[in-house]
Amino acid sequence: MKSSRILTGLVLLVAAACGDSDPNRAPTPLPVVATDDVVVVGPITGFGSVTANGVEFDTAAAIVSMDDEPGTVSDLKIGMVVSIGGTIDSTTGVTRANEITFVDDAEGPVSSIDRAAGSFVVLGRTVFVDGLTVFEDATFEDLEVGHVVEVSGLWKHQQQIQAAYVHRTANQFAAGMTMQVKGEIADLDIGQQRFRIGTQSCDYSAAMLELGGADLANGMYVQVTSTAMIQNGHMLANMVQARDRDRDRYRLCAGECLYELIGYVTAFNSAIDFEVDGQAVTTTLDTVYVNGTVDTLELDVKVSIDGTLNDTGVLVAERIVFHLPSLVEIKADVEDLLAGYDVVRLLGIDVQTNQFTLFRDHTASGPPSFGFEDLAINDRLEIRAVLDGDLVIATRLERDDPHDVVTLKALVESIDRPSITMLGVTVTSDENTVFQNAAHVEIDADEFFALVDIDSIVRSEGTYDGTSILASKMFLRVCLNNCL
Repeated sequence: MKSSRILTGLVLLVAAACGDSDPNRAPTPLPVVATDDVVVVGPITGFGSVTANGVEFDTAAAIVSMDDEPGTVSDLKIGMVVSIGGTIDSTTGVTRANEITFVDDAEGPVSSIDRAAGSFVVLGRTVFVDGLTVFEDATFEDLEVGHVVEVSGLWKHQQQIQAAYVHRTANQFAAGMTMQVKGEIADLDIGQQRFRIGTQSCDYSAAMLELGGADLANGMYVQVTSTAMIQNGHMLANMVQARDRDRDRYRLCAGECLYELIGYVTAFNSAIDFEVDGQAVTTTLDTVYVNGTVDTLELDVKVSIDGTLNDTGVLVAERIVFHLPSLVEIKADVEDLLAGYDVVRLLGIDVQTNQFTLFRDHTASGPPSFGFEDLAINDRLEIRAVLDGDLVIATRLERDDPHDVVTLKALVESIDRPSITMLGVTVTSDENTVFQNAAHVEIDADEFFALVDIDSIVRSEGTYDGTSILASKMFLRVCLNNCL
């Protein structure tokens, strides 16, 4: 039997801190202590090799699979949720990937969009976006009903998807293009030869069935493929295939293996019987909780888990890290770089980066590999971050093309009309400032300053003179869907 001691250097510590003195702060990863097979499941956050869940894998000998077809590392994109099977060298600490598997959740036309909720629907699956969602060839604001998108994400309960990667592949669907959705069958009608995936009706009367000898049944997890236009609300299936969403994860695990998973609680019966991203999880009396307790576990809570996958396919959690909300947004130029500490300074704010930060270059000539070492003074960055005590820790850092307007969203620390202070930065309004309440309704200055309070969330835009921001916009916001 393989060692049950988890490789703590692999745990995803979204609120990664510098020590263990604060019980609400994620511990510093320990050195490698064992040689084991390991499976990591989560979004890709960096290249140069492949980084997922804070683990950097050497990919020189990796076999890559893209939606069941042979692929290469160059086919992978930042944000894609992948399963990586590999090994750890206990002498060198090097982690090597043997296999990398990517399977998307849906590809098809957008049927509706809810801007306020930060969501859209594609082929019956409700897809949420947040500050960590990576968009390719579009932004959430660019999406329109009818656009064709490919979605890769983390499951929430009721088959909802928290998108990690959204690629707009076309402005409209045309016959002959492929649409595809994965999910559990509901409302199976054998007479009509129809069933539902999410809210999408699927007609399988002309479909080839690949069910592995089983019969169609409610609750069966399938992949439905079509190349025809949706007719009268029905997706006309060419193929219905039975799938096991965790098949590749189990296959990558040789016996009892180390297992790293990021996801949302998708089913919850008790602390010893719940699911994360559809994966069965249990805890023990020795399970360590970070940023919460056992009582914090509930549906749709985002966690990172490290543990061992036992012989029955259940993840035995050694540590559960509850993700902190992404309260901070900064768009500004780099003022300084503290290379020895991986700290970047913008608007006078020191932002810590680490191995868990998603790095992406979004400039016109951005390199495929991008990390802290590629940053330079005056680079334009967009950062999403969490607050861990006094630390501002970047969950996502993206380099963009130059822009004169800066953005700062954070908790209000003090109020002195016409100014507020956030993260030590004074933001001042004037007669030209546009105000909004939390419902995105424009209001006047009197109403804004009557509503704003200490610890309110405000998103401001304006010009920065090196010490303070003159705001063109000051918007009250609430933390919805991880503070989009």
